[in-house]
Amino acid sequence: DKKVLVWEWDIGVPVKYISDPTMHSIPVITLHPTQQYWAGQSLDNQIVVYQARDRFALQRKKKFSGHTVAGYACDIAISPDGRFLVSGDGDGKIYFWDWRRGKLLQKYRAHDNGPAIACAWHPVNPTMVVSAGWDGIIKIWE
Repeated sequence: DKKVLVWEWDIGVPVKYISDPTMHSIPVITLHPTQQYWAGQSLDNQIVVYQARDRFALQRKKKFSGHTVAGYACDIAISPDGRFLVSGDGDGKIYFWDWRRGKLLQKYRAHDNGPAIACAWHPVNPTMVVSAGWDGIIKIWE
């Protein structure tokens, strides 16, 4: 329905409606470690970023693209130090971006026979990422 609802945790009531006729479904979101932004995997093949406080405004200059996710809820994750973003894609690849510049740094063929559906950073080591695909394989990347 082309809107995002921001809920107040304790009272169970939406405190903000974000509505845009050009918005696509965002099945996966993650919070930046600074808690100032959240990123969402949009099904129009880009990752969009919103402020996580006060106005909850779309950060139009901060978009991450180059991957194909249309039809899949591919996971995204931000490194514990907040410097990098990783995403799976529908073709079995994983993509790494620089958070500050929005620049694609690297992509790898990670999984066969379907999407790279899950990815996560090691909670302490910002150089280690884990990915999982529909091929039933879990991989560790350094």
